[in-house]
This record gives sequence, structure tokens and C-alpha cells, in this order.
Amino acid sequence: MLAQCIQSSKVGRISVLSRRPVKQAEGQDKVKVHIHQDFRSYPDSLLSELKGAVGCIWALGISTTQVKPEAITYDYALAAAKAFASLNPMFNFVYISGEGVTRTPGRFTPLFARVKGEAETSLLALRLDTPGLRIWNIRPAFIDESQNPLKDGSDTLVNKLSYRIAPLLRAVWPNGVSPTGSLAAVSESCALETASKDDVKARIQGTGVTVEQGDTLGVLVSNTGIRRLAGL
Repeated sequence: MLAQCIQSSKVGRISVLSRRPVKQAEGQDKVKVHIHQDFRSYPDSLLSELKGAVGCIWALGISTTQVKPEAITYDYALAAAKAFASLNPMFNFVYISGEGVTRTPGRFTPLFARVKGEAETSLLALRLDTPGLRIWNIRPAFIDESQNPLKDGSDTLVNKLSYRIAPLLRAVWPNGVSPTGSLAAVSESCALETASKDDVKARIQGTGVTVEQGDTLGVLVSNTGIRRLAGL
């Protein structure tokens, strides 16, 4: 995500909230890293530095086997959306969710799908009471970084396994694959969107993309929608 926004001519300023320095941001003039420890709270001093931002790509998360409903997956996202809505009269909050997530869980729904679904639902409800807040719920599937020229080059075990699996998945189940370059480009476009709800609906609604009910813009983009909007 960060690499895509850094190289994009459409993005003039990037603010990164992180608990520690971000190597990828080093030497990048348009990037400022804000060291921030408590993602449930955003002091006025920080919000004043972020003032004027038009959108946020919320990609904070952990393994789906480690979901903590009370913290990272739900609480942090809701707190951020509430705080960031004050940064601009029109603000796009792009929540990176996941394929398989559901807002109508059943008895056997996995925990990650249930909690992320609750976060999506609460974010959509929040927009109805928060003028100018627009919500984009993005549901990528298998994250494929293997063909991305902007990949960070980290050589972790997970990445090594991913690079081996990716070619097979691309061949037999392309709609289950989310190339990182495409995911990042679509997420960036959502964060920068300024058109009205009606114009957005007319332009992008279709296979894999649903514009939600309500006066304020709320959009669900499944993995097939990500691929369609990316031209895959």
C-alpha cells in the first residue's frame, strides 16, 4: 500500500501512523511517519497534523488466527474512522477486510469472518451519523505479492511460501487471488474518490461491487470487484 502511494502522482502527502519507524518511508519527502502507540485514541495535536487528509487506507491487522475482537480488528478501526472524519468535509475511510467475511454469521462462521463483518457493519452505521464520512469495505482474497515490482523484498518464510503457491492459484483460481499492486491501486483510488454517491454508483457498481443503502456513500468491494476495477 505504502509503495503504491509513494510512487503515485495522484498522492501529494502521506501520513503513516505506526508504533515504530517505517523503513520503507525513509528518504521519502512526501511521507511523514507519526509514532503513535494507542490506536483507540487520537489527540488533537495529532489530528491537527493530519488535517486536510482526504482518505485513509486502514490496513492494520494481524493473522486471521489471532483476531482480537476487542482491539485490532474492531475497536481500532472504529476509533480511527470516528477521529479521522473530522479531518476533511469529505473523508474516505478504506477498511481492508477480507474475502469470506460476512455480516450475517452462522453457527460455524470463523472468528475472523465474524469480527471483520461486525466491523464492516459498524463502520457503515457510523457513516450515517457522521456527515462527510464515506466507507469502503475492501475484501481481498489470497494476497499475491510475487509479481509486484514495488514489493518490499522481505524474505520471510510466509513470503517464500506465498511465492511458491501464487503461480498455482493464478492458474487454477484467478478470482481467488489479489495481486498486491492491483489491491493497492484500487484502495488508493477509493481513498482519493471525490465524486458523489450517484456518480460513484453509476461508474463502478457491477460484478463484485455493491453500493450500500443510505444517503452517504458506503461501498463493498469483493475480490472479484477488486480484480474488475483493476482491469484484470
